Amino acid sequence: MKRLKFILAMAGTVLLCLALCLAASADTTIATNGAGTFSVEQIYVNVPEMDVFFYALDADGNPYTPTVVQAAGLELTVGDHALDTGSVGQADSPVCYLVGIDNSAEIDAADFRQMRGAVWQLIRSKRENDQIALYTLAGQTTCVQPATSDTQALYQALASIPQANGTVDIADAATTVVGDIQRDYQAMAPRKTVFLCTDGQRVVTNPALMAGLLSDVSSRLNITLYTFVGSGKPETLSALETLSDGRIIPCQMQDMDEAILQKMEQMATALELRTEVPESLYGERQELVTLSVPSLGSAVQSTSTVYMGFRMEKPQVSKVRVLNRNTLELTMNQAVNQNATRPQFYRVASNDIWNWHVPVREVEISEDGRTVLLTTDPLYKGNYNVALNKVSSRLSPANVSSLRDETDFTIAVWPRDRAFYLARFRAPLLLAAAVLAVLALQWRRLRRRDRAAEQTAEAEHLLAGTQGPAALPRRWVTLFWAQKGSIAESRWAGMVESSLMLGSDAAQCDLCLPDAKVRPQHCLLCVRGESLLVQTLGPEAPVFVNGERIGGEHRLQNNDTLRLGRTTIRLVL
Repeated sequence: MKRLKFILAMAGTVLLCLALCLAASADTTIATNGAGTFSVEQIYVNVPEMDVFFYALDADGNPYTPTVVQAAGLELTVGDHALDTGSVGQADSPVCYLVGIDNSAEIDAADFRQMRGAVWQLIRSKRENDQIALYTLAGQTTCVQPATSDTQALYQALASIPQANGTVDIADAATTVVGDIQRDYQAMAPRKTVFLCTDGQRVVTNPALMAGLLSDVSSRLNITLYTFVGSGKPETLSALETLSDGRIIPCQMQDMDEAILQKMEQMATALELRTEVPESLYGERQELVTLSVPSLGSAVQSTSTVYMGFRMEKPQVSKVRVLNRNTLELTMNQAVNQNATRPQFYRVASNDIWNWHVPVREVEISEDGRTVLLTTDPLYKGNYNVALNKVSSRLSPANVSSLRDETDFTIAVWPRDRAFYLARFRAPLLLAAAVLAVLALQWRRLRRRDRAAEQTAEAEHLLAGTQGPAALPRRWVTLFWAQKGSIAESRWAGMVESSLMLGSDAAQCDLCLPDAKVRPQHCLLCVRGESLLVQTLGPEAPVFVNGERIGGEHRLQNNDTLRLGRTTIRLVL
């Protein structure tokens, strides 16, 4: 009876696989002609970036070189838009393996250990930037380890997976995987594939285990799903492998690791077409993407429906956690390059009017590139922002961060103290002190020069006093003048015999003042006996002595100031 149930379940599975294959033929991604086969694995869209991963094999099953494929004349269209196909090479983009492990208690314990060992081998064999996400399927689908390249974290997560009771809900699994991809699209590697590990008995008795993800995930996100089925007699499942076009891979349970490694080697033969799509094609919609090689015949063509609602985001900080007064933990929106360890790549600044830049002393990046530890100078209470300066994405090195993308965080403790002000204002205070010192020295130098001039004027005045009684009344006078708003000062020293005319016209006065507010003949300095007087020449030519306007004449004293127009004159008698 049990044998009969097995045969009936097997027959049902075969029929279901056949139906799925016939349904998929409407939008086939595989074309064959006399030259070989042509198949698209995945189309990755992250506007403006588009990567097409495909296989091109000759009639003997050997892969074509990128040069041969490009020479054949690739054509790529999105809707009615033709895209550039000039960049074809061996696929070297990181791969994100989304691994679903059937941890049902119905699976033999020894088989389950071998299944986990196969996944362990996958972790061990992945490339440095490849990512792996781990899911358990028994009962409710659970992500036990989000996509990461950190091998130690993957080993620990894998070792902690126990067997559990519960059936496998393929619809729930598909929803979970699709949701995770949509949520972490920027952080996941461009090339993605689903690896499902189970045993033969589960596949035979539950055809949805094979059919669900194959029809859902593959169609919704243009990624492939491979089901590795461990069985004591894998040859009995060969029909499933044929009907699924190699996406169901029967194998001995102890050989599942070898089957996984062979699939990884096969994936390494894929080609990658890198191109760009116009920003106008970005939006919440599906577009028809067609890749063809007309020179190889009309049959060599693949058409896929691709979601255009993902736009490339620059690397930036998505979350800041303050660990202590000198340490910040930055969570990135995507993996960043391991060489981004120089402090110059990071800017931490306050959000106040001072825009204080906190010095970054040391940078440490986690293995998966998603977490960065910054060691800084002591932090104080206040609001801050952090930004990345020309940090590139590990997944797309051409994708570089911008300082305009800032992330705010707040320090609620550690109030300001003397060390804060010294650290923050030491430089401006030292600069201000240096400027004041220079100004003081300059003032002192100018004061000494003025004093020397005054002493010289006094000496000349004494010498002038030795003239005979028949000479005209005269007086030695030194004048210092400057215009309003100017720090430049001019000097005139000479003997005033009888009088000295002050004005702005050199032809009409004895001392010309270059001031538009001064009249051509503005005022007169007169010598009477031992006195020096200033005489006004009319109301239209006002004269101020020590800030007060005078009328007629006024006797001047040593160090008096005259203001004519915009010019101030200081007298030394």
